[in-house]
Amino acid sequence: MRFYNALAIGICFCVFLGLLTLSHPARLAASSARLTHGPVVGAVTATGARVFARTSEPAEVALRYSSTLDWSAAQTSVTQQTAGEHDFTTMIPLTGLEPSTVYYLEVLVNGVSQSGPSYPRFKTFPASNAPASFRVVVLNDFGENGSSKRPVSEKVHTFTHAAAENPDFVIIGGDFGHHNMSTLEDKRQQFKNLYSIPSPAGRYTEFVRKILFKYPVVHMWDDHDFGDNNSDKNYPFKQLSYQALNEYFPVYPLTPYGDWQKFSYANADFFLLDSRSQRDPNGDPNDPLKSMLDGNNLGSAGQLEWLEQGLATSTAAWKFIVTPVTFNTSLKKPDSWRRFRYERGILVDFIKSHSITGVILISGDAHIGGLDDGTNSDFPEMLVPGPNLWRCATASRPGKWSHGYYWSGEPNGPPCNGYGLITVSDSPARVELSVKDNNGITRLNMMVNR
Repeated sequence: MRFYNALAIGICFCVFLGLLTLSHPARLAASSARLTHGPVVGAVTATGARVFARTSEPAEVALRYSSTLDWSAAQTSVTQQTAGEHDFTTMIPLTGLEPSTVYYLEVLVNGVSQSGPSYPRFKTFPASNAPASFRVVVLNDFGENGSSKRPVSEKVHTFTHAAAENPDFVIIGGDFGHHNMSTLEDKRQQFKNLYSIPSPAGRYTEFVRKILFKYPVVHMWDDHDFGDNNSDKNYPFKQLSYQALNEYFPVYPLTPYGDWQKFSYANADFFLLDSRSQRDPNGDPNDPLKSMLDGNNLGSAGQLEWLEQGLATSTAAWKFIVTPVTFNTSLKKPDSWRRFRYERGILVDFIKSHSITGVILISGDAHIGGLDDGTNSDFPEMLVPGPNLWRCATASRPGKWSHGYYWSGEPNGPPCNGYGLITVSDSPARVELSVKDNNGITRLNMMVNR
């Protein structure tokens, strides 16, 4: 009798589980969901941020965040649902944060903590545009494909030394990887390769743990993360690139036409340019019709007018223009500003005729370092080398740089890896620009005074 009673109870329990699964089909399946990538913190302001996360399958994702490691006053974000339509990615908004405050993060997937023994963290921006001293690391031109040719024993430690600068945030410039991708899955995979722990051969573990898990990041694309080498507005898969960027990186607000962005930190404005989405073909005649910033003639909705208006109305002491390609026309590269001299002249004349001061250019794409005080670039410019490329230079000559250049002496020669460092000082008011190698040694240095 006891056997039959137990059997009946067991049958009832199985029926109950079956009904539960039918009424909530995702409940049991979701129990195995886990965090595969993230968190990545971006779009940071004084009171908010956006946080990227990706799960292994559909799941509910939330963040616990706290300004203290004892978690005594921890808060929990809104809950987001990941889905296959967007490759199980999500962007979680954080609001109501305190300025200039370090926050620790714990990712919850279906309510289960995904954090290890150490918690990712980031620091919010200052509350006002008052003068302040701060530091910015710049990383351009990642060797995601080229570094696969490098033996593990030759792994560079650029990311470790860059993180040791203790920057207030990190700019990841164009070519966040160097694949030529035509499918949405390929474009997503490039981000996954860069965000993974362990990464292939361990080459990005230091980047994830020491940069992505510790500092706010900003990013805009160039040709290889936008499309093909030297690509322009006619690239047929740019909407897929735009989708992948929005799925995998917490960008500042974008227009539908490209990924140009603006943000402020203390007494500095940063203008991140998109040198591809609206670019006319490089080989077009260099006349008033040729544009890098507004090849689709968007006018007031376009990037050129956005940049000019932003510079003209800025009250910040410093205006950093982060251009994916080199502004210095003495560097002979077919897709640099050298091929867009007419529009470049319009921009230079606009800045000078409006007496706009404090303009500094940050550039990349040439895979070498350089510093110019405006002698050759019209405005101070720092050209940033790649952090982990397997060879140096994409131009036949480095061009003329008033404060020198950093490369191995020949195109496609031995690596000249490194990063850029921007140090903004309040008293005295000045900016120090430094090009450092992969061991953190300063190769080039220049002061820009107000």
